[in-house]
Amino acid sequence: MNALAIDCAVSKIAIAAKKDTSLEKLVLDVGIKQSEKLLPAIDYLFKELGLASKDLHYTTATLGPGSFTGLRLGLSSLKAINLAHGTPIYGIPSLAAYAWPYRTAPSTVLSVIEAKENEYFSQFFSQGKQLSDAEDKNTDEILARIDTSSELLVCGPGAVNFCKGLAEIAPRYSAHCFSPEIDATETLFAMAEGLIDSNVSPLQDYDAPLYVRKSEAEIVHEQKQKGLLP
Repeated sequence: MNALAIDCAVSKIAIAAKKDTSLEKLVLDVGIKQSEKLLPAIDYLFKELGLASKDLHYTTATLGPGSFTGLRLGLSSLKAINLAHGTPIYGIPSLAAYAWPYRTAPSTVLSVIEAKENEYFSQFFSQGKQLSDAEDKNTDEILARIDTSSELLVCGPGAVNFCKGLAEIAPRYSAHCFSPEIDATETLFAMAEGLIDSNVSPLQDYDAPLYVRKSEAEIVHEQKQKGLLP
Protein backbone atom coordinates (compact mmCIF):
# COMPACT_ATOMS: atom_id res chain seq x y z
CA MET A 1 0.00 0.00 0.00
CA ASN A 2 1.06 3.61 -0.56
CA ALA A 3 0.86 5.72 2.59
CA LEU A 4 2.15 8.74 4.50
CA ALA A 5 2.73 8.75 8.28
CA ILE A 6 3.54 11.69 10.56
CA ASP A 7 4.64 11.27 14.17
CA CYS A 8 3.91 14.77 15.42
CA ALA A 9 3.35 14.28 19.16
CA VAL A 10 6.74 15.63 20.23
CA SER A 11 9.05 18.46 19.16
CA LYS A 12 10.89 16.24 16.66
CA ILE A 13 8.40 15.61 13.87
CA ALA A 14 9.03 12.39 11.92
CA ILE A 15 7.60 11.82 8.46
CA ALA A 16 7.63 8.55 6.53
CA ALA A 17 6.22 7.65 3.15
CA LYS A 18 5.98 4.20 1.65
CA LYS A 19 5.31 2.90 -1.82
CA ASP A 20 4.58 -0.81 -1.75
CA THR A 21 7.61 -2.26 0.10
CA SER A 22 9.86 0.81 -0.27
CA LEU A 23 9.99 3.32 2.60
CA GLU A 24 11.68 6.70 3.08
CA LYS A 25 11.81 8.67 6.34
CA LEU A 26 12.87 12.09 7.64
CA VAL A 27 13.04 13.56 11.15
CA LEU A 28 12.65 17.33 11.61
CA ASP A 29 14.35 18.75 14.69
CA VAL A 30 13.92 22.38 13.68
CA GLY A 31 11.96 23.96 16.53
CA ILE A 32 9.72 26.84 15.48
CA LYS A 33 10.56 26.26 11.80
CA GLN A 34 8.41 23.10 11.72
CA SER A 35 5.64 24.85 9.79
CA GLU A 36 8.14 25.94 7.13
CA LYS A 37 9.82 22.56 6.75
CA LEU A 38 7.01 20.00 6.98
CA LEU A 39 5.48 20.31 3.50
CA PRO A 40 8.87 20.49 1.70
CA ALA A 41 9.90 17.37 3.66
CA ILE A 42 6.78 15.52 2.50
CA ASP A 43 7.44 16.60 -1.11
CA TYR A 44 11.04 15.38 -0.82
CA LEU A 45 9.91 11.92 0.34
CA PHE A 46 7.38 11.69 -2.48
CA LYS A 47 10.09 12.53 -5.04
CA GLU A 48 12.45 9.94 -3.56
CA LEU A 49 9.78 7.26 -3.96
CA GLY A 50 8.32 8.46 -7.24
CA LEU A 51 5.03 8.98 -5.42
CA ALA A 52 2.34 11.68 -5.57
CA SER A 53 -0.26 12.59 -2.97
CA LYS A 54 -3.03 11.33 -5.30
CA ASP A 55 -1.41 7.86 -5.23
CA LEU A 56 -1.82 7.44 -1.46
CA HIS A 57 -4.21 4.77 -0.20
CA TYR A 58 -4.29 6.32 3.30
CA THR A 59 -2.47 8.67 5.67
CA THR A 60 -1.90 8.32 9.40
CA ALA A 61 -0.60 10.38 12.32
CA THR A 62 -0.21 10.41 16.06
CA LEU A 63 -3.45 11.96 17.31
CA GLY A 64 -2.34 13.17 20.72
CA PRO A 65 -1.74 13.89 23.47
CA GLY A 66 1.46 15.76 22.78
CA SER A 67 2.81 19.01 21.38
CA PHE A 68 0.04 21.47 20.48
CA THR A 69 2.02 22.83 17.54
CA GLY A 70 3.15 19.47 16.21
CA LEU A 71 -0.30 17.88 16.38
CA ARG A 72 -1.95 20.79 14.62
CA LEU A 73 0.68 20.84 11.87
CA GLY A 74 0.63 17.10 11.30
CA LEU A 75 -3.13 16.71 11.10
CA SER A 76 -3.57 19.89 9.04
CA SER A 77 -1.16 18.53 6.44
CA LEU A 78 -3.05 15.25 6.21
CA LYS A 79 -6.42 17.01 6.07
CA ALA A 80 -5.17 19.04 3.10
CA ILE A 81 -4.45 15.78 1.25
CA ASN A 82 -7.84 14.45 2.34
CA LEU A 83 -9.60 17.52 0.94
CA ALA A 84 -7.68 17.32 -2.34
CA HIS A 85 -8.05 13.60 -3.00
CA GLY A 86 -10.42 12.10 -0.43
CA THR A 87 -7.54 10.11 1.09
CA PRO A 88 -8.65 8.57 4.42
CA ILE A 89 -6.81 9.65 7.59
CA TYR A 90 -6.25 7.25 10.49
CA GLY A 91 -5.41 8.92 13.80
CA ILE A 92 -3.53 6.78 16.31
CA PRO A 93 -3.46 7.90 19.97
CA SER A 94 0.15 8.86 20.68
CA LEU A 95 0.66 6.89 23.88
CA ALA A 96 -0.85 3.76 22.33
CA ALA A 97 1.51 4.12 19.36
CA TYR A 98 4.58 4.30 21.61
CA ALA A 99 3.37 1.31 23.67
CA TRP A 100 2.47 -0.86 20.65
CA PRO A 101 5.96 -2.39 20.11
CA TYR A 102 5.76 -3.79 23.67
CA ARG A 103 2.27 -5.30 23.36
CA THR A 104 3.56 -8.83 23.98
CA ALA A 105 5.50 -7.89 27.13
CA PRO A 106 4.28 -9.81 30.20
CA SER A 107 4.68 -6.77 32.47
CA THR A 108 2.60 -3.60 32.76
CA VAL A 109 3.64 -0.97 30.22
CA LEU A 110 3.67 2.75 31.05
CA SER A 111 3.84 5.02 28.00
CA VAL A 112 4.99 8.59 28.69
CA ILE A 113 5.49 11.87 26.82
CA GLU A 114 7.04 14.88 28.55
CA ALA A 115 4.55 17.73 28.92
CA LYS A 116 6.52 20.06 31.20
CA GLU A 117 9.27 19.65 33.75
CA ASN A 118 8.27 16.74 36.01
CA GLU A 119 4.89 16.50 34.22
CA TYR A 120 3.96 13.82 31.73
CA PHE A 121 1.18 12.62 29.50
CA SER A 122 0.91 9.01 30.59
CA GLN A 123 -1.12 5.85 30.07
CA PHE A 124 -0.88 2.27 31.35
CA PHE A 125 -1.20 -0.79 29.09
CA SER A 126 -1.07 -4.56 29.49
CA GLN A 127 -0.75 -7.03 26.61
CA GLY A 128 -1.82 -4.31 24.19
CA LYS A 129 -4.94 -3.39 26.20
CA GLN A 130 -5.23 0.02 27.85
CA LEU A 131 -5.54 -0.05 31.64
CA SER A 132 -6.16 3.68 32.04
CA ASP A 133 -7.07 6.76 30.05
CA ALA A 134 -4.40 9.16 28.84
CA GLU A 135 -3.66 11.56 31.71
CA ASP A 136 -1.61 14.66 32.44
CA LYS A 137 0.17 13.98 35.77
CA ASN A 138 3.40 14.73 37.59
CA THR A 139 5.85 11.99 38.60
CA ASP A 140 4.48 11.72 42.15
CA GLU A 141 0.91 11.33 40.90
CA ILE A 142 1.95 8.66 38.41
CA LEU A 143 3.94 6.82 41.08
CA ALA A 144 0.80 6.69 43.23
CA ARG A 145 -0.87 4.71 40.43
CA ILE A 146 1.97 2.18 40.15
CA ASP A 147 1.86 -1.21 41.85
CA THR A 148 5.41 -1.23 43.19
CA SER A 149 5.25 -4.98 43.83
CA SER A 150 4.98 -5.73 40.12
CA GLU A 151 7.29 -5.21 37.16
CA LEU A 152 6.91 -2.03 35.11
CA LEU A 153 8.17 -1.31 31.60
CA VAL A 154 8.41 2.41 30.78
CA CYS A 155 8.46 3.50 27.14
CA GLY A 156 7.81 6.52 24.95
CA PRO A 157 9.72 9.75 24.28
CA GLY A 158 9.62 10.71 27.97
CA ALA A 159 10.81 7.35 29.31
CA VAL A 160 14.42 8.26 30.10
CA ASN A 161 13.64 11.43 32.07
CA PHE A 162 10.66 9.84 33.80
CA CYS A 163 12.80 6.94 35.04
CA LYS A 164 15.45 9.40 36.28
CA GLY A 165 12.80 11.27 38.25
CA LEU A 166 11.35 8.02 39.53
CA ALA A 167 14.78 6.92 40.77
CA GLU A 168 15.10 10.13 42.78
CA ILE A 169 11.78 9.87 44.61
CA ALA A 170 11.58 6.05 44.84
CA PRO A 171 15.16 4.75 44.66
CA ARG A 172 14.22 1.24 45.78
CA TYR A 173 11.74 0.76 42.98
CA SER A 174 13.18 -0.58 39.74
CA ALA A 175 11.43 0.22 36.47
CA HIS A 176 12.67 -1.08 33.13
CA CYS A 177 13.24 1.93 30.89
CA PHE A 178 13.10 1.40 27.15
CA SER A 179 14.69 4.32 25.33
CA PRO A 180 12.43 5.36 22.47
CA GLU A 181 13.19 4.47 18.90
CA ILE A 182 13.76 7.47 16.63
CA ASP A 183 10.05 7.70 15.85
CA ALA A 184 6.76 5.78 15.65
CA THR A 185 6.07 6.10 11.92
CA GLU A 186 6.44 2.40 11.11
CA THR A 187 4.21 1.59 14.07
CA LEU A 188 1.66 4.05 12.69
CA PHE A 189 1.63 2.21 9.36
CA ALA A 190 1.09 -1.14 11.11
CA MET A 191 -1.64 0.14 13.44
CA ALA A 192 -3.46 2.03 10.67
CA GLU A 193 -3.49 -1.02 8.43
CA GLY A 194 -4.86 -3.03 11.34
CA LEU A 195 -7.73 -0.53 11.56
CA ILE A 196 -8.29 -0.77 7.80
CA ASP A 197 -8.40 -4.57 7.97
CA SER A 198 -10.94 -4.30 10.81
CA ASN A 199 -13.10 -1.88 8.78
CA VAL A 200 -12.68 0.91 11.35
CA SER A 201 -13.80 4.26 9.98
CA PRO A 202 -11.11 6.91 9.34
CA LEU A 203 -11.15 10.35 10.93
CA GLN A 204 -13.97 12.68 9.98
CA ASP A 205 -13.78 16.39 9.10
CA TYR A 206 -14.71 17.46 12.62
CA ASP A 207 -12.21 15.19 14.40
CA ALA A 208 -9.39 17.07 16.13
CA PRO A 209 -6.23 16.20 18.08
CA LEU A 210 -6.50 14.68 21.56
CA TYR A 211 -4.92 17.40 23.66
CA VAL A 212 -5.69 16.19 27.26
CA ARG A 213 -4.13 19.39 28.65
CA LYS A 214 -5.37 22.92 27.97
CA SER A 215 -3.13 25.25 26.00
CA GLU A 216 -1.42 28.18 27.72
CA ALA A 217 -3.71 30.54 25.78
CA GLU A 218 -6.81 28.73 27.09
CA ILE A 219 -5.52 28.85 30.66
CA VAL A 220 -4.77 32.58 30.43
CA HIS A 221 -8.21 33.25 28.91
CA GLU A 222 -9.96 31.33 31.71
CA GLN A 223 -7.97 33.20 34.37
CA LYS A 224 -8.90 36.53 32.78
CA GLN A 225 -12.56 35.49 32.72
CA LYS A 226 -12.35 34.73 36.44
CA GLY A 227 -10.65 38.05 37.15
CA LEU A 228 -7.43 36.38 38.20
CA LEU A 229 -5.44 38.22 35.54
CA PRO A 230 -5.76 41.79 34.21
